[in-house]
Amino acid sequence: MKRTNIYLQEDQLRFLKHVAVEEGLSFTELVRRALGEFLDRYQSKAGGASPEEWNRRLEQLLARVRQRTSAYSPEEIEADITVASQRSRRRRAHATRPG
Repeated sequence: MKRTNIYLQEDQLRFLKHVAVEEGLSFTELVRRALGEFLDRYQSKAGGASPEEWNRRLEQLLARVRQRTSAYSPEEIEADITVASQRSRRRRAHATRPG
């Protein structure tokens, strides 16, 4: 198992904790089971694709993305990300200035 963090709205967290107590489960076990049920339903809707099939689809998608981005060097990509980040910071700073 791998550890992960998620952000929940306060009312979601409170309700999940309540359900966990009612079900006699730990919060973590409740979330794992709920997520497992969700993924089972999703997998059924997706034609019952196995984890191996999902991995194959992901690899195909990544290959297509890599083909489209191979025209750019890692330095060019990094430069674009840096410029976008700077613009975003300036916009946020401007939006939070008083009046």
